[in-house]
Amino acid sequence: MGTLPAELTSFIGRQRELVEIRRLLSAGRLVTLTGAGGVGKTRLAMRVADQVAHTFPDDVWLIELGDLHDPALLVQTVGAAFGIRDADEDPPARLADYLRDKSQLLVLDSCEHLADACARLARDLLAGAPDLRILATSRHVLGIEGERVYSVAPLAVPEVRELADAIGLDSVTLFTERAAAVSSGFALDATNWSTVVEVCRRLDGLPLAIELAAVWLRTLAIDELLDRLDDTFQLLSPNPVAPQRQKSLTSTIDWSYQLCTPRQRVLWARLSVFAGGFHLTAAEEVCGAGGIEPGDVLALVAALVDKSIVVTAPGRAPTRFRLLQTIREYGRQKLTEAGDETALADRHSAYFHGLAERAQHDWDTGVDQVKVYATVLRDQANLRAAIDHDLSVPDRHAAGLDLVVTLHFFWLHCGHVTEGRLWLARALAVNPRPSRDRARALWISAYAACLMGEPAAARPLIRKSEEWGRHDGDAVVLGYADMLTAACHFLEGDFSTATALFHEAYTRFEAIPGHVSIKVLSLGTVSQSEAWGGDPATAVTIAQEGLAEADTTGELRARTHLLYSRSLGQWMLGEHEAAETGLLRGLRTARLFNDVLGAALSVELLSWTAAATGRTELAAERLGVANRVWPLVGGKAMLGLCRMIDEHAACERDVREALGDARFRTAFKRGVEASTGFEAALAHLLGENVAPPPPVTPVRDTSEPELTSRELEVAELVAEGLTNKEIAQRLVISRRTVESHVDHILGKLGFSSRSRISAWLARRRGR
Repeated sequence: MGTLPAELTSFIGRQRELVEIRRLLSAGRLVTLTGAGGVGKTRLAMRVADQVAHTFPDDVWLIELGDLHDPALLVQTVGAAFGIRDADEDPPARLADYLRDKSQLLVLDSCEHLADACARLARDLLAGAPDLRILATSRHVLGIEGERVYSVAPLAVPEVRELADAIGLDSVTLFTERAAAVSSGFALDATNWSTVVEVCRRLDGLPLAIELAAVWLRTLAIDELLDRLDDTFQLLSPNPVAPQRQKSLTSTIDWSYQLCTPRQRVLWARLSVFAGGFHLTAAEEVCGAGGIEPGDVLALVAALVDKSIVVTAPGRAPTRFRLLQTIREYGRQKLTEAGDETALADRHSAYFHGLAERAQHDWDTGVDQVKVYATVLRDQANLRAAIDHDLSVPDRHAAGLDLVVTLHFFWLHCGHVTEGRLWLARALAVNPRPSRDRARALWISAYAACLMGEPAAARPLIRKSEEWGRHDGDAVVLGYADMLTAACHFLEGDFSTATALFHEAYTRFEAIPGHVSIKVLSLGTVSQSEAWGGDPATAVTIAQEGLAEADTTGELRARTHLLYSRSLGQWMLGEHEAAETGLLRGLRTARLFNDVLGAALSVELLSWTAAATGRTELAAERLGVANRVWPLVGGKAMLGLCRMIDEHAACERDVREALGDARFRTAFKRGVEASTGFEAALAHLLGENVAPPPPVTPVRDTSEPELTSRELEVAELVAEGLTNKEIAQRLVISRRTVESHVDHILGKLGFSSRSRISAWLARRRGR
């Protein structure tokens, strides 16, 4: 699967660098590409990652950090790429545990502003995941043991004497290709090659500077371009003590800025307030003021796109735009110099408050929740920026608390619990006075604690929230207080009390207009409590009522839990086929919202239904999938619910006894290795066409040696006659790791010579 984006423009040259970086990756587990802004670190890292992807069975994952500014959210951002729900007290340990047996490459892009946090994370992950490799890009080294650093230089612009020599320069090729893209008649020839070389030299060979300059051939001849560069660079005075490469980039961006019209410059600066991109409507509302009318924004954005200041982001309509990080930093500096930064940040925050309020309304009333989730996820970076701004400005603290609690559905139900808890703690700290939003923040925090299986942590938060609700007669706050108190009893195994309180909460929610989602979801909690409390028939009836309500209202998010609770009752009643059908339907809904908890519960019960119907190999395989999905939930194993833990243990015991240990391990391992991530796990369970998992060595009997997938891969290369060094280069791992694998192979097979591995493989294939 992986997350490498498709390249939108051609990659030019850098062959020597590609070879050297691949060599460093084979020798070390952390390689950092350093260099000035605009030198091409990101493109180089992505090209290397693409070239070595085939050597990593668990793929390559790109994590872009340019728009992330809070180090506390680094682990959640990385984990989100793997579908890891961040509900955990120790997210770094959870992420390391998830990656422990993975063979993959992690690309961390733009680490410089989070250098300390990235260094700590890299150290922890590499220590806990022996087959993980990290390729980082940063303007500065991370500075941890074992780091190999490659300094990315600008493209060379040596002295050349003729056209043939100029054609061979990567810098000239880059300029020529980008120029031809905007000026169809442009080509390198005998009349212009020396001017092109001089332009590239004047830009110090910096790829970003070259690309910015090339777009001006849409309106300027090449000689005019060089003249204007010379004039502009004389006029502009970048920091005299700055490195020459940085001077060249700053001057190039300054030059592009000066060539823009006054209103284009203003919009450039204002657009820098957006994090992670923006749509036209957002730009019109946030930036359309003070000399720029909203109706003018489209034409101005289009002009900045033509100048490569603004770029279009790939994706579906409506078109999304963004500024490259270096360009955005420049614009933010201009915004600050103009004294407009606070005003624009206020307008930006106000816009995303509106987006969040509309999202909450649609979510609560069950209106197209898939679209709501996609909208919030797409603008998560902007929402983070808005919250951070509000909580950093004293007179906006209350607005920050409001925005945090408005997004509660996203934190609680879409896999962002730990991030939500961070914002809640920060918002509560700067808003100590009692208020409705503070009471809401308290029950949301309690809800998050329950999702982690921590009723003891939730209870004091519930009490404080309930006190305010009773004082002000707030039915919503009191409804959540009842529901969460019930959840605490449920997690502690007191199903009788839990069921009564869940019923009370449902009665409260039923009387509140507009709160469709929580009303339907609360029927699922009632149903589950009835089932575990010993009345599965009632559980099925209540869940069916909830599903009918969901059909009527359009509520979608609650379906996974309603289908699970109905299937739980059906499983208890012996209606195993019906239970399985509902669970598979629920998985399809869970994937729409990154609902890892709903999926984990469903996978667990799918294992039990398979065991109950005698499909023991399938049950073992599903237990293997559950083994990979449950850690993504975070918190206590299986929410700490003793009844579920006991049923899991009984299922595993019965299936292992029926299959025998060897067959159980083979089937279990098949499920584990198919579940390389959340999406892969669900696709496997649903029987969708996905790439097959790495081959599993069948366990024939207790005397048959069992090699891991990586050991088999190494064994095949040993059989081909490759040396340890050659194997390390082929697999992009260290020679020491290869030596360790070979030692393990020889030990497991009982051989003293690697020459016997080839004969063993031949016999194995013949079986």
